[in-house]
Amino acid sequence: MKLAAIANNTARGVQVLIVLLMACAAGFARSQTPLLVVETTLSAGQYAAFALAKDSASFSPDSAENKDLLDKGFGFPVSVRRVLDAHVLALAPSAKLLVPAPFGWRAFDDGKRVRLFTPAARVGIVINATPLEGFESWDETREAVWKHARETAAARAKKDPRYQARLIRLADGAFGMREANIYDGEDDPYSSVTLFRQHPADPQTAIRVNLFAPVADFERYLALAALVLRDMQGAFMAQGLDMNVERIPVRP
Repeated sequence: MKLAAIANNTARGVQVLIVLLMACAAGFARSQTPLLVVETTLSAGQYAAFALAKDSASFSPDSAENKDLLDKGFGFPVSVRRVLDAHVLALAPSAKLLVPAPFGWRAFDDGKRVRLFTPAARVGIVINATPLEGFESWDETREAVWKHARETAAARAKKDPRYQARLIRLADGAFGMREANIYDGEDDPYSSVTLFRQHPADPQTAIRVNLFAPVADFERYLALAALVLRDMQGAFMAQGLDMNVERIPVRP
């Protein structure tokens, strides 16, 4: 998957969430074809299974690849806060998070979202934060998102019988939807999962994690999305001129 495709799909996903937040008060029409299957677990492997290198050099802002993406206006390379087993924990200022990323991947923050992606950009994970305005509880947020998910899935299924979707609700309260066989003018079909969890440092903010991967690789990378969702940490962002990232605490 090309970088532009990941960026475009991300933009559409953010727009959908914004529309959802604004429309919640008015409510959505009840879908006539709800998704009947709800998954309650996601497999989570180890970062070493997704690492593409033996060290964290791919996250260096001085690397030729990162300089090229910076020059193209893709955002700014994330700041690595800790090097761990086959992955790093990096600062994502836009979401006020410390996010895990496997060795050999790229990670950029453009001020609205952080994008993790493989060098060939065929697999990407996009993370952004959205205030939970208009929702009285996390359960209400989930039900509203699921209503919209059912409508989206029903519309796509009518256009293409190859399309499949399932809802997700995890024991820790995270939820979302996985979609398979999406044909949006790409060279190849792809699959996606969108997962929501409350911000680790702010219960009034939702974190949206969106994975894009080729159909054949989706099940494998779904485990990475589960790891990222599980291991991200909240980060305190200093105000004013004091932007020393070394002041940001990192959980042991």
